[in-house]
Amino acid sequence: MNNSSLVKIMTITGVVIMLISFAVIPEQYPWYYEVLLFDVGLALWLFPKWRSKRALRQAAAVLLFFAMLPASAQDYSKQVDALKQSFENKDTKYIEPHLSSELKFDPMPAENTGPILNNIVTKLPFISLELIETAENTATVKYEFQGLGERTSAIHFDSDGKIIRVELIENLIKMEMEQRKQMQASVQQPGTNEVVEKYQPISVTIPASDGVTISGNLYEIDKEAPVILLCHQAGYNKAEYTDIAPRLNEMGFNCLAIDQRSGGAFAGQQNETASKAMEMGQEPTMLDARQDLKAAVNYLAKKYKQKVVVWGSSYSSSLALFELAENKKVKAALAFSPGDYFGDQAVTLANTFGKVDKPYFVTSSKTEAEPLKKSFESVEMKNNQMHFIPESNGFHGSRVLWIGQEGAEEYWTAVTEFLTALK
Repeated sequence: MNNSSLVKIMTITGVVIMLISFAVIPEQYPWYYEVLLFDVGLALWLFPKWRSKRALRQAAAVLLFFAMLPASAQDYSKQVDALKQSFENKDTKYIEPHLSSELKFDPMPAENTGPILNNIVTKLPFISLELIETAENTATVKYEFQGLGERTSAIHFDSDGKIIRVELIENLIKMEMEQRKQMQASVQQPGTNEVVEKYQPISVTIPASDGVTISGNLYEIDKEAPVILLCHQAGYNKAEYTDIAPRLNEMGFNCLAIDQRSGGAFAGQQNETASKAMEMGQEPTMLDARQDLKAAVNYLAKKYKQKVVVWGSSYSSSLALFELAENKKVKAALAFSPGDYFGDQAVTLANTFGKVDKPYFVTSSKTEAEPLKKSFESVEMKNNQMHFIPESNGFHGSRVLWIGQEGAEEYWTAVTEFLTALK
């Protein structure tokens, strides 16, 4: 074989290698393997021209450029997409090839990494995840999960492009640990005092539009007094308001605390509405409870011949805001820890607040306040609309008002100010 043929073969081989370099390397290998293969092809293509000093200088510059790519270029789209697939399919197999053996979720020990990852990937109600930007060994992602709203955080990588740290999961762990710590230090259920003993409810039942019977406790002081509908948080029942409703009576309000079909046993009481719904073959979701709110509003508006104030806790506070925006029989709303709990099955809080021109009082724990505030970013609040952020840590939902609860009086002062202005 003469030199001319060898030159042609090397040139053609180099071009072919450069063209296929980004297609033949398996995805599980670090991305810069593709660049190194490209470098080999480039070297073969340039080698026959080595006698030309100009070509040699050009070759050196190009090779140096590509040699530096592994240290400078950052492309973590494959890893982020794999994480997204794991959340979408509730299976860690998509992200596992991209995980470093050094991965751990602080402050938990390394041996808990696998179970924690599996638990979060399979159980967290995923909505979306997208790559925002990359930097050296990091990728910033924006994610959205039902109940958490939109947030951003970083994923960290080692020199091989393997994931060594996921801030999203670390933040969720820390949030859960803080909530558990607060719960251990908090009052676990409503208490009693002279006011609670003074105002005792009567039991009522209300038919929902689909035939489910809604159970409620009616705290009535005066048929002419303004009236508040009290709705509990997930897993609870009307007992959430055992020591709240009497204090509202003392302030001059009639109250109806209901069992919604999405709830459970709490404070030694069963959720009677949920039991009736299950007897009818239903498997109610939180959003299904909206028809319970509608039926209770209709009942109170007819009984007292006036518009109703709707008070919600956690998921039901979002339902209360929906009713405020759309139901002409609702005068105002109090929302304790609202959020976008229903994914794409319902409008967002931001959309809801944008349509409301009636009075509302919105509050939460201090840690929930910042993401909640984003729902108001494009809304100019009126004088009768209030977002209360506590000085204390607070708690999730209406439980923050229970007798003996740390920070309760701070919330009661704000609630009293809002309700007094409604009379």
